[in-house]
Amino acid sequence: MIVEVAQAAKDSLSLNPINRWVWVFPVVESIHICGFTLLVGTVAVLDLRLADLALTRQSIPRLQSSLAPWIYLGIAVQFVTGPYLFTASPHDYIHNPSFRMKMVFLAAALLFHFTAVRGAARQSRGPTVFWRRLIALVSLGLWACVIINGLGIGFWSVND
Repeated sequence: MIVEVAQAAKDSLSLNPINRWVWVFPVVESIHICGFTLLVGTVAVLDLRLADLALTRQSIPRLQSSLAPWIYLGIAVQFVTGPYLFTASPHDYIHNPSFRMKMVFLAAALLFHFTAVRGAARQSRGPTVFWRRLIALVSLGLWACVIINGLGIGFWSVND
């Protein structure tokens, strides 16, 4: 099904503003990167607090609730700009191993954030320091993999 959707999008590429005007892609990509920076930056702050490496005077549940709107905003920007960037060249993205790995790690990072990280952050007594640090380390590692694979997208080219 994804291949059929990609092919239909490819057939209508000339109608897509991202392919019609040279300035649209860099503008949308810049917004995408800013949203991603907001998302990963706020998640990293929460992870560093979970690991007791930053903001140790701030309670974890309070910090989590303060950062939640910014995390949601970052996710919203990603879910609007990401698919739109994908429509620029869906065939190339689908066959790009770095893009596919980015999507896998993004799904894993979001799932981990909304289960383990938020679970650990909500509880005032929560898991032990060891488990909080392990959760924070895994979360940071997943987001680092998203970043690395996102950067790698530009280094792969697909020849039809």
